Amino acid sequence: MAIIHCPACNQRMSSVAKACPACHEPVGELSEEQRQTLLMRRWRDRIYRARNFTYLAMALVVFGLLGWWMSEPQGLAMPIGTIPAILLSVGVVGYLLGWGWLLWVRLREDPRRRH
Repeated sequence: MAIIHCPACNQRMSSVAKACPACHEPVGELSEEQRQTLLMRRWRDRIYRARNFTYLAMALVVFGLLGWWMSEPQGLAMPIGTIPAILLSVGVVGYLLGWGWLLWVRLREDPRRRH
């Protein structure tokens, strides 16, 4: 008996358990190839969520710039309005955090590098 990581939730569990005690994913009957497939699917899902987070943040940046462009004084002149400033700042910070998350998932959690 060994301690392994659940392919669905990455929690520690026994290698002889039929299901993960944390997420109840049936893993005892899975072959090593099926476990690797589940790990790859989980990894791709996390990359998908991180990318979508960066897309959402970039949309906030675009809406902030559009709001700044259309507010008085016309164009990208100072002073910037409150709402466009909030959208821009949240968008830029969110974009940087999203890219950090994406790099973390790609470099740290890549299941192809575990073996």
